[in-house]
Amino acid sequence: MFNFVYEFLARLGYTHPIHPTEVHMPIGLVVAAFIFAWIALLMRRPNLARTARTCVTLAFIWVFPTILFGIMDWQHYYADAMLFPIKMKLVFAPTLLVLLAAAVILGYKIGAESKAVLAIYCLSFGTVVILGYFGGQLVYGLKGPAPPADLQAGAKIFSTNCKGCHPNGGNIIKPNLPLRSAPQLADFKGFEGFIRTPKMPDGSTGVMPAFVPARISDQQAKELYEYIQKVIVHPVRK
Repeated sequence: MFNFVYEFLARLGYTHPIHPTEVHMPIGLVVAAFIFAWIALLMRRPNLARTARTCVTLAFIWVFPTILFGIMDWQHYYADAMLFPIKMKLVFAPTLLVLLAAAVILGYKIGAESKAVLAIYCLSFGTVVILGYFGGQLVYGLKGPAPPADLQAGAKIFSTNCKGCHPNGGNIIKPNLPLRSAPQLADFKGFEGFIRTPKMPDGSTGVMPAFVPARISDQQAKELYEYIQKVIVHPVRK
């Protein structure tokens, strides 16, 4: 649905997910609101309570594009695959949105120094910690040792496009069809044909997206194939 956005960004040289560039804003603002609110309470500084209210208001505004870009990345990079970390993010992101809305409304209605508002800040802080944890699982949870220098380009392509569904050469969506033993890896031609037009063993269309040349060029496909072969399928043990 949003492929045109990623194709446009790729033409500009940006080939990474968008969501991670935005997520730090609401997280940082929620953490700031949490800290300022507690300092305001403990040190009797009402001006800091108002600062916390401003932070949470900005977080509420910024969370909308953050969630939108998260959904876009999920559709583009994971083909709507319901991985467990994504399920958790789909639960806690709306939860955070509701908490922030409540914090903003109550903060202006009953006062920024209200303990009820502070309680919501605490719940919001806990929610962003959970969201950060599951986001980290998607990015770093199954990160292995750094590959050799000549395979770094392929490793980057794999991390951006493949690792979410195929950590360590497995297959989270279809465990009986692990990447490491895929027959399409027998030669580069078969591999490239498969990533351009992926099909299930029975010929049907699965959830894996098609990696057209605009997303993964022919040269990048070769780098990706070399990485998979030398690191995942036939790793060199030291």
